[in-house]
Amino acid sequence: MLLMANPRNFDVVVTENLFGDILSDECAVISGSLGMLPSATIGGKVNLYEPVHGSAPDIAGTGKANPLGAILTAAMMLRHSAKLDQEAAAIETAVNQVLDAGYRTADILRGAQTGLQLVTTKEMGRHVHAALAEAIDKNQSRHGV
Repeated sequence: MLLMANPRNFDVVVTENLFGDILSDECAVISGSLGMLPSATIGGKVNLYEPVHGSAPDIAGTGKANPLGAILTAAMMLRHSAKLDQEAAAIETAVNQVLDAGYRTADILRGAQTGLQLVTTKEMGRHVHAALAEAIDKNQSRHGV
């Protein structure tokens, strides 16, 4: 209940898998969609990463799936398993830029919201890729690469 009422009070929630699954599904309310949430099981012999939404077989191939949870899960993997904090931050920044630009998949677009554009799964991925590529190009230019 506290997680729903005051989510900013929590940075990390550590729990066993079943309870974590329940909490992560409930936390989708905070972000607006399960499609937005990265997830990881860290601390055993092997770290496991997967977006909260799973495979969403009911919408497979329709262009309605939100790839941001999977993309942010990759950033999480870079940060926690590969210790590549800058690369993880670059991906997170690219996702935020795309959202700030108003692009939305169907799960996070509610009604006729002004200034927002509905995009497919592939289009959302392409926008994030373009934002990340632009950031990489700018960084290389700054360092004379």
